[in-house]
Amino acid sequence: MKNKSIIAVLSLLLLAGYFFALRYQLKSPNKVLTAIKAHFNHVEAAFIDYTPENYKKLGLETMIYRGGITTADGEFEFIADAYSGELLDTTEITTAWL
Repeated sequence: MKNKSIIAVLSLLLLAGYFFALRYQLKSPNKVLTAIKAHFNHVEAAFIDYTPENYKKLGLETMIYRGGITTADGEFEFIADAYSGELLDTTEITTAWL
C-alpha cells in the first residue's frame, strides 16, 4: 500500500511539473504572428521581432514580442505576450505628409 501512495504522489508531481513547464515556455513567434493576423482584416504585410524582451506595465512584468501589421486601413504596431501569444497592445502608426 505504501508503494502505491509513493507512486501516486510522484505521478502527480511529475504531471504538475509538466503543466507548469508548458505555461512558462515561450511560444513560437510564427504561431504568435499567425494568431495576431487573424485579429485584423485584409492583412497585406506583417512582421515580428524574434527576440523576446522584458516588458513592465502596471506593476506586471512579462516577456513580449514586438511586431507590425499593414492592412488596407493603415499600419499598426503590436505587442504580444511571448508566453500566451495574447495581443496586449496595438498602436496605429500615423505618418505626417509634408
